[in-house]
This record gives sequence, C-alpha cells and structure tokens, in this order.
Amino acid sequence: MQANGFSQHNGTNDIHGIELFNTLQRNPLTAAGREININGILYGPSKRPLSKTDEDIVRLIGQHLRDLGFHRTAEQLTTESGCALEHPTAARFRIHVMTGEYEKAEQDLYSLEGLVKKGKEDIIKMKFLLLEQKYLETLEAGYPMRALQCLRSELTPLKYNTERVHVLST
Repeated sequence: MQANGFSQHNGTNDIHGIELFNTLQRNPLTAAGREININGILYGPSKRPLSKTDEDIVRLIGQHLRDLGFHRTAEQLTTESGCALEHPTAARFRIHVMTGEYEKAEQDLYSLEGLVKKGKEDIIKMKFLLLEQKYLETLEAGYPMRALQCLRSELTPLKYNTERVHVLST
C-alpha cells in the first residue's frame, strides 16, 4: 500500500484507482451524476431505476448525512441517485416548524396534502400535532392566556384526539 492509499501490485500502481481519484479530485461535482470511463471500466451512477423502497432508503441516508453535517456528501448522493432528499414544500414546512412560524407552517400543510398517503386525514393529524406544539411552546414561554386561546379556538375545533385535548387542558 502506498502513502496515497492506492495499492501497488507487482511493481505497478493501481492505475484505475489513481485515475478515478484524480478525475474526482479535479472536478468532483462535474464528475458526479455521469459515468466516467477509465480504461474500459465505467464508474458512475447506476442505470437501474430505483424502487420506491430504494428511494426512501437513499432519502433517509441523505437526511442523516445532512444532519451529521456532511452536506457535500449528501449533495453527492442526491446527484448520483437522482433522488431529492425533500420535496421543496416539505422543506419549507420543516423550516417554518423549526423556527416557530406556525401560521406559515399551517399554510404549508395544505400544499402537502397531495404528497401524503391518506391526504386530508393525515393533514388533520399533522395540523393537530403542529397546533399541540404551538400550544405547549406558548404555555412554556409564559403566555397561558394565548395558550388557552390556541387550545380553545384552534385545537378543539379540529375534533381530533379529544382525549389528548382534555389532557392538555389540565
């Protein structure tokens, strides 16, 4: 093994590895997403279309890489697989939830209706969870009257998970 990480066989360098390494070093983003032919060996994205399960796995891996701070690696995975890690509306929804912009997040929910399995049923559940979080954060911030207003005028009218609404009110 050489210091550069490539093996040496019978006095010759592993030329395929070096050429691939050099190609990717020169232009990693251009090399991504297309095949590279080095001495008759094709390196690059798979020609086989990904199944729904494979796409979901790629998304999970990419999201985890991004959460760990490996943004370029996640971008490379996205480029090679052709899978977006998040739908733009889902990304916008996530940002609005994380920044506490609940009114905007609620608007985003209706844009997501066509993307979720059970449509309106799932949207109502998501809205309940969103408003529950809003209620809890408002209460924790020291605004009990605003929290009560959220509970009465936003959560209760959903008529979803009424047992939980009763627990929240105590």
